[in-house]
Amino acid sequence: MRAETSSRAPLPPEVFLRAEGLVKRFGDFVAVNGVSFDVPRGKVFGFLGPNGSGKSTTIRMLAGLLNPTSGSARGFDGLDVTDTERWKSRLGYMSQKFSLYLDLTVEENLRFFGRVYGLAGPRLDERIRELSGALRFERLKDTLTESLSTGMRQRVALAAALLHEPLLLFLDEPTGGVDPKGRRLFWELIYDLAAEKGMTVLVTTHYMDEAEQCDELAFILNGDLIAHGEPQALKRGISGRLLEVDLESAPFEALAAVRGAAPLEDAYLFGLRLRVLAREGCVDDALSLVSRFGTPATAEPSLEDVFVDLARGYAERKNAAQPPTRMVTT
Repeated sequence: MRAETSSRAPLPPEVFLRAEGLVKRFGDFVAVNGVSFDVPRGKVFGFLGPNGSGKSTTIRMLAGLLNPTSGSARGFDGLDVTDTERWKSRLGYMSQKFSLYLDLTVEENLRFFGRVYGLAGPRLDERIRELSGALRFERLKDTLTESLSTGMRQRVALAAALLHEPLLLFLDEPTGGVDPKGRRLFWELIYDLAAEKGMTVLVTTHYMDEAEQCDELAFILNGDLIAHGEPQALKRGISGRLLEVDLESAPFEALAAVRGAAPLEDAYLFGLRLRVLAREGCVDDALSLVSRFGTPATAEPSLEDVFVDLARGYAERKNAAQPPTRMVTT
């Protein structure tokens, strides 16, 4: 792929990164199929999808670590991803797989990666001190990385990605294996980077509670982008109406009694509550069906509800050979 920045219109000021028609093939297998989206400047952008959906492959292309089969990526106020060295120098990348050296201490790892980024002397000392304090591993700087817990290793890996104060930060499943307290700390720092320092952050995650906290989201499935928008807008776009009934007893019996009923698109348990998604035009029938278990009320969809709905619609469109992407404008 060749850089074509001179023949393209500049990006709007609110757009920091633009992916256009990204495709990645491995032989006959299409891992990413024409993915396009904009990442807004100074925001936290969530990229969601199940394992094998094409998330990490897309991130690796956007980080300049993997050449696309076709398509392009532009950002940093004019750079093309094919300008590899300049592109990489302006971003930080934290892989879902731990990438530091286990036989080095925490500080040795940070000094090594700092020098890779061109840092040295008092500036490198200052950045190590700042990040070890912010991520709360000051007392572990002389500890062999191999002996750290998974969560603490992830903190050190994040610090390594931030040493050179990148303009764009890629976080690929950053909180996998991290305890809830550690996850909260990660997200507090992510918010600070975006809100206080103006950094643009692109994060992939399996945790829907984390996705709720992103400014914008994109969902990918089987290599296709199936939705893109703000979390609340995506929730409003869910097909049908989500109803909820508080159950006093026998939740599994109640679920079995309604699952597969014609007026319902979906049914599941949420604690001791029965939740059903009524099909378009079938709300009255759905209300009648579930009212025997209690008084139904309208519930706000979760992002898990959104993804299940999107996946179902995607499968229907694929079967009907229709375009797979639902865009939500906000």
